[in-house]
Amino acid sequence: MWQDYDLFTLWLIAGVAMMMLELVVPGGIVVFLGLSAVLVSLLLYTGIIDGWAQAFTVWFIGSLALFFSLRGVVSKLLPAHVERSKTDEDLDAYNEIAVVSQRIPTQGEGRINFRGSTWSARAHQAQKAIEVGTQVRVVLRDNLDWLVEPLDDAGPADTATTDAASAGHSTKSDPPE
Repeated sequence: MWQDYDLFTLWLIAGVAMMMLELVVPGGIVVFLGLSAVLVSLLLYTGIIDGWAQAFTVWFIGSLALFFSLRGVVSKLLPAHVERSKTDEDLDAYNEIAVVSQRIPTQGEGRINFRGSTWSARAHQAQKAIEVGTQVRVVLRDNLDWLVEPLDDAGPADTATTDAASAGHSTKSDPPE
């Protein structure tokens, strides 16, 4: 089958196929391999190079040259869509609300339901045990344990907000920094 095609046609088909493959496998590398293959096919057609060894050598060197010379230009013209977000999940968890699923004694561990899973938790500066079903606020993380405090032990600012809400008033408080 390959005998029916000359070397020029094979390199041209390979080059176009690699450039089209870039649409399926984006990354900006395969297109340079394809461009280099098309360049090899043109050099074969004009008779400047002849044979597989020269074709592969020119393709290899051409691919590297195109990649290193045009990669920066293409990156600036076609910027990639990059989404950046916070990577510290502990910071996102602070002040979130969880529910106790296993009693948390004052000096021991229990479990909380938090973000769709159960986690080991300890009471943070609690004077008494936290019972099952109690809503707690995540205070900090100590290795694999979340330190929590019950919502009913809220500070003065939270108590004022709760009293105003129960009286039908709305208050707006600034989130902690």
